[in-house]
Amino acid sequence: MNIVDNFDLFIFDLDDTIVETDQYHYASWLHTFKKFINDDFYIDYNFFCKKFHSLIENNIKIYLEEELKLKNYEEIINYKNKHYISLIKNNKIKLIEGFDKLINKIINEKKIFVIVTNSPKEQLEVFLNMFPILQKSSKNYYRELLEKKKPNPECYIKVVNDFPYKKMVGFEDSLTGIHSISQVPEILTYFINNSNYLHYDYINKNYKIKHINNYLELN
Repeated sequence: MNIVDNFDLFIFDLDDTIVETDQYHYASWLHTFKKFINDDFYIDYNFFCKKFHSLIENNIKIYLEEELKLKNYEEIINYKNKHYISLIKNNKIKLIEGFDKLINKIINEKKIFVIVTNSPKEQLEVFLNMFPILQKSSKNYYRELLEKKKPNPECYIKVVNDFPYKKMVGFEDSLTGIHSISQVPEILTYFINNSNYLHYDYINKNYKIKHINNYLELN
């Protein structure tokens, strides 16, 4: 399947869609909870996906304040984000399998791509510096530019408005992202993840998407 010939604009989420990072988000949250709750606090990865990959807007804030009874939300978020960036900078981060081949093909064939993420600009810029090819993105959409985060579709509506008349395809790895992009019918959606993902069956059953395990399946 030569997907590059069939579309003008390629839209990529960031975490676990371009870079393998969700494990570091999980580790950072676990570290943060141990600091702000106690050293014995633990949630496994599937529980993390249940709470953090959610269809509920402001799901993280709700989980922290209503279930964990933590009221210092901004302090906690800032601490977690700093720890996450430290982990990213001190570990060898990998691109999702096949992404480098796909993105080079998009660039060589003079197609365009954008990055759409819930992450703040500071985190995105770490990856732009780590993988310079990402700097060829035509536009980046990050948290500070958005009034509402995914699963709200605002970010993808902005893409459609910014790039009218383009034939678009988008890639997302999580329930939150799939719900967001699926509300924008102008974008053909690929779900990129494997069957071990907690929400795998739910996504394939409830959303009109195409599925791949990695980008090599497109080439």
